Amino acid sequence: MDDLTDFVEGLINQLGRSFFFAGFLPIIVGVAINQYIIFAPPYAGDEAVIWNFFPMVTSPWLGLFSGELLTTIVLSLGLALVLIPLNLFVIKLFEGQMPSMKAILFPFFLRHKQHYNQHYGPIAARRAERLALLQEAEETGEQNFDARFALEEGLNSLHTQKEKKEPVQALPYSRDRLAPTLYGNAWAVMEEYPLTRYGMDSVVFWPYIRMILSKENPALLTQIDNLKLLIDVVTHLAMVMGILVLEGLIFGVLRLQAGMFVMALICLVFFLGFYHAGVNYIRLMGISVAQGFDLYRLDLLKAFGLSRPVDLDDEYWVWSRLSAFIRRGEPFYFDMLSRATDDDEEDKDEIS
Repeated sequence: MDDLTDFVEGLINQLGRSFFFAGFLPIIVGVAINQYIIFAPPYAGDEAVIWNFFPMVTSPWLGLFSGELLTTIVLSLGLALVLIPLNLFVIKLFEGQMPSMKAILFPFFLRHKQHYNQHYGPIAARRAERLALLQEAEETGEQNFDARFALEEGLNSLHTQKEKKEPVQALPYSRDRLAPTLYGNAWAVMEEYPLTRYGMDSVVFWPYIRMILSKENPALLTQIDNLKLLIDVVTHLAMVMGILVLEGLIFGVLRLQAGMFVMALICLVFFLGFYHAGVNYIRLMGISVAQGFDLYRLDLLKAFGLSRPVDLDDEYWVWSRLSAFIRRGEPFYFDMLSRATDDDEEDKDEIS
């Protein structure tokens, strides 16, 4: 019961922080700039709009809140309630994964594609060859050690060449995951990490890893959640700044006001700052998520009652079949896997 209470309290606390920092804070910035600059009398002139939902407040409420300020707060709260459920949509927008985004951002996608073909494509091709070789060995029971050794030597050489020019992975190895934006590619690198190392589909297994982390390493889970919150905050702020840039350009042209262009330029600087901060936070979150998979995936196997694989190649097929069982529900996928035995526990104790 105490665990359930702690979980509910933590969930409420996380939702409250997300609403304030990732919802209300970015929105109130956009509302305030629209209310007090873009549509204010000094700039809007005859088109000025007095945003006041509380005309009955003729003197500052509690000595602080005028009708206009109360309008700013209430309107921001309402829009924040809309923004939070749209978080996934906003992330997809910044990833460049929304419909027609690749066409709109084609020059950026083409640049990333050329970079991919030069540094990542050859590695992906060799990995596919090695996987096909392993699959053949899995089906026939015969190993081609010479071909396997040649592929591994080739992979090592390609990685060495890439790391001399680009020590930190910037693009996914999967061609299908390649995005037109830095933001999207940072997400793709994080999502494909467990798949390329262990054959674990991150979409399928991350909820299970979260469950393990909540018991075994809550500090790491808290770190991941805090980084996700930071990502949401700077992403939503970048979105607001992007909207303000468009507003500044549009009204600058319509009103022929230099002040609107200056505002657009300032907002553009903030947009770029928040955008690149989001990319960096995604990469930091990716490191923490990778630690969760690296250190606690075998605890997940234990929770499923499965034995520890002999090596990483064997582990790849274990996770692939377990993923198929979870997604498709067919028992024969699970029946292909080896169950944990008392001997496995004794071996684990000896290792400890």
